[in-house]
Amino acid sequence: MISLKTDNWQIKEIDTIIFDKDGTFIDLHYFWGKMTELRAQEIIKRYSLDTNLLSQLCLFLGYNQATGKMLKDGITALYSRPIIIEIFCKDLNNIGIKITEKEIESIFDDVNKIFYKNMVKYTKPIDSAIDFIKEVKKLGLKTGIVTSDSKESTLLTLKHFCWENLFDTVVGRESTKETKESGIPVKMALEEIDANPNNTIMIGDAPMDYIAAKNAGIETTILVATGQIEKQTLLKTSNYSTDSLANVKILTE
Repeated sequence: MISLKTDNWQIKEIDTIIFDKDGTFIDLHYFWGKMTELRAQEIIKRYSLDTNLLSQLCLFLGYNQATGKMLKDGITALYSRPIIIEIFCKDLNNIGIKITEKEIESIFDDVNKIFYKNMVKYTKPIDSAIDFIKEVKKLGLKTGIVTSDSKESTLLTLKHFCWENLFDTVVGRESTKETKESGIPVKMALEEIDANPNNTIMIGDAPMDYIAAKNAGIETTILVATGQIEKQTLLKTSNYSTDSLANVKILTE
């Protein structure tokens, strides 16, 4: 087992870590910014809308084209896919675009197929996180990924960067009908690698990750401010928050 320590806190007796993906070890601004633009462009194309609506549709989805950043309080930062679609549908209906949640889901699926063919172009690692993951893996910890993105996309990312040996399991959007927040995906990951939640921590970049872990019986979640949400805000959810995994020391026990 290991302990993790920063200048402000320490967590002991860890033998398993479940990681979120986007914002935790993948640069989500670059990845989800392009995905959001493609989704908005496809809606404009299919419904013959004014192209000037592009920036507004991106903002609805939580992406600011002007800054190239995902919004810390945007729906992509805060919710899983089903809830994102529900809110986005209401926003579109409110500005006169008659579209259903089912139609949005279909558009998202079609865009995903196009996007993932060129996915590696839009994927940038967070180097400090990858270094951290490599170090804990060398020490023999069990590791897994639980993400709101698809398992297929995640596995392609791992293969592209030769990271397959860094994770023992991957649970993605299509792995279960239950949302990430429900805790069911995290429970699935724990079961697949025969991990004890009492010796497991979650590492993510948003309150959603804390909720997912809590509902799976994991009491401790480290939140990193490498995604869309700053450290001071994350501290309102978890006392174990930090600007970067580079600040976390790994101690062997």
